[in-house]
Amino acid sequence: HTYIGGSPGEDVDKMVVHRLDGATSGVVVFARTLQALQKLHLDFRDRNVKKTYEALLCGHLHSQEGEIDLPLERDRNRPPFMRVATTSVYHTDGDDGSNNSFQEDASSPNLNKHDGYKKMMSKKPKESFSTFRVISYEYFEGCPVTRVELVPFTGRTHQLRVHMAAIGHAIVGDGIYGFMGEGSPNGGFSDTAMDEIMPHRASLEVQQRIDSILSRQRGNPNRPSVSNDGAGEGTLCLHARQLCLFHPKTTAPIIFESPAPF
Repeated sequence: HTYIGGSPGEDVDKMVVHRLDGATSGVVVFARTLQALQKLHLDFRDRNVKKTYEALLCGHLHSQEGEIDLPLERDRNRPPFMRVATTSVYHTDGDDGSNNSFQEDASSPNLNKHDGYKKMMSKKPKESFSTFRVISYEYFEGCPVTRVELVPFTGRTHQLRVHMAAIGHAIVGDGIYGFMGEGSPNGGFSDTAMDEIMPHRASLEVQQRIDSILSRQRGNPNRPSVSNDGAGEGTLCLHARQLCLFHPKTTAPIIFESPAPF
């Protein structure tokens, strides 16, 4: 076996099998040998691995469980973030599988971006499927929040964060897809559409109150960054709680678990 870790000076990045968003906590798997790394990469690619997350959502979810089947794409108006590929956006597939709806006028600052950026932004929407299950209904300093179990069956960038925003219950502490975030609100849906399809979504008042509490906590150095009775100091309350896979050599099933810190 060719070992890629364990020696002084070894680059840990070479051992990473998969990655989490920078703001997401939880289980990450590293490979010790090149053979293990290659086998685990194949298992992740072929979806032979089950990932389970835990999150706190703004508001109380009306449904106890459900499925979210919404394709995702790069947000051309707020790059490089993601959004739901709504039917209001016209798409045509190019010969190379690209999204021909990506066009920019001469005044667009993105025209100065490199070819790799333009290629990323022109990719067509990808199917994205997640499930959710309510664990408990809770309150964060008086604000209603829902603790949920989330399972992403596809592995798109920011998939769970966009999907939760798209059902009207953004993840607590999400500075991109939550209240006044940098990404498109509601995962890309209009407020009118949300009022129609998600009438029980978290109100702007609730989201604003939670955001204000988090902002206040960020200015309090005596407050712990994460607590078990709610969200932490500006913390994205999304945690990779469990990872189920097969041992790359023996094929025995293995379960890695880590309790949520919030």
